[in-house]
Amino acid sequence: MDTALSTLIRSAAGTGAPTNQSSRYYAAAINTYTQPDGTPVVYLARRILPQPSVYVSVQNYAVVENDRIDNLSARFLGDPLLFWMICDANIATDPDELTSQKGRSILIPLASAIPSGVRNG
Repeated sequence: MDTALSTLIRSAAGTGAPTNQSSRYYAAAINTYTQPDGTPVVYLARRILPQPSVYVSVQNYAVVENDRIDNLSARFLGDPLLFWMICDANIATDPDELTSQKGRSILIPLASAIPSGVRNG
């Protein structure tokens, strides 16, 4: 295992890195793949999107012109880095897609009501 990379990943808390509790990859397993030549490759385990039903919706929000998902996340969830929670609650893999259409209704989840374990499927 590449211990330098593993240590770097684990030590990056507070920077939006996977070990930060606001990261969608928080608690994701750090795996190692060994290439045929013996070179280890360290990677984060795949993240499975949770079912939208695990999110408690606070409200429906109608998108207005110039909305951005990070700004909505900061406004409603208190942290622009939690934009992924809005994406997950709306089954969106492209964050920009959620705010691209004026008038579109999107679900705003209650960040504190997300059950433990759903961040990684």
